[in-house]
Amino acid sequence: MRLVLSFALMLSVPLGAHAQTARIDRVDVFEYGIYQAEKTKQTDAGVVAGHLNTVENIQNKEVTRNVPARSGVRFGFRYKVIGEPDGAQVSMTVVHKFPKQGLRRPGTAETVYREEYVTTKMIGKESYTGYHFEQNWESIPGVWILELWYKGKKLAEQSFDVVKR
Repeated sequence: MRLVLSFALMLSVPLGAHAQTARIDRVDVFEYGIYQAEKTKQTDAGVVAGHLNTVENIQNKEVTRNVPARSGVRFGFRYKVIGEPDGAQVSMTVVHKFPKQGLRRPGTAETVYREEYVTTKMIGKESYTGYHFEQNWESIPGVWILELWYKGKKLAEQSFDVVKR
């Protein structure tokens, strides 16, 4: 009887009564360029490279929008999601726009001009997004654009000129 009463009491309490809906006001980009980082996890994903990397110990090596087109180079930007409540997790969409010739993974016939994936970020916490040339075929010269979106609204964009050096 006590179990049934406890369950009935739980049902009578409105779910989420104390939860606050997350609100994002903006994204503040505070750093961009070429980075060094440690890969801690690799997740299979529907992106042209076949996977996404989780990184930590992210260090800006050079503030620049000119990026050398060679394997091993990592570029992107750091930002902070501004909104409320502080610490709330939100789903954001990361968009990569590739140079006009697109990217083609070896062994496939499809050329990719744009890709996107959803990631979870925390309001008030510094974050990083970027691209890492792991293979030579990815190092395509041209303008690369990295964007952050939330609920259909673009909140941040950084472009990089990838050049042969």
